[in-house]
Amino acid sequence: MAVEGVGNFLKVRLPVRLEDGRTVNHLLWARLDAATIEEVVQRVRAGTLTGHRFAGTLANGVRPWDGDLLDAPVVLEGRPPVAERAVGLCEVVESERPVLAGVLAGRWPAEQVLGERDPRLRTG
Repeated sequence: MAVEGVGNFLKVRLPVRLEDGRTVNHLLWARLDAATIEEVVQRVRAGTLTGHRFAGTLANGVRPWDGDLLDAPVVLEGRPPVAERAVGLCEVVESERPVLAGVLAGRWPAEQVLGERDPRLRTG
């Protein structure tokens, strides 16, 4: 997505591993420079995005870290599609920002990450 006067954005996945073995995949926006977004588009069309790494910054946060993730520099990597005819997503794999590096490296309590949104807490 390109927003004139604002920037170029790509929907990316931020995996957050939970202490109970589950992984929560948050979908966030990453801001990319024009040359990088053009290369991503070309790689998607050519089917060569998987494994490719490139840099950007997160354009939004996610609970419970919210603003601590905003504008965090990230390294993104193309991931393969999970279904036939699907386009793979790009995933946050690294960051030099300590908070985000900790999110990626750690295992988090489900109640801290999901709170009431945890499907295991729903009844009926």
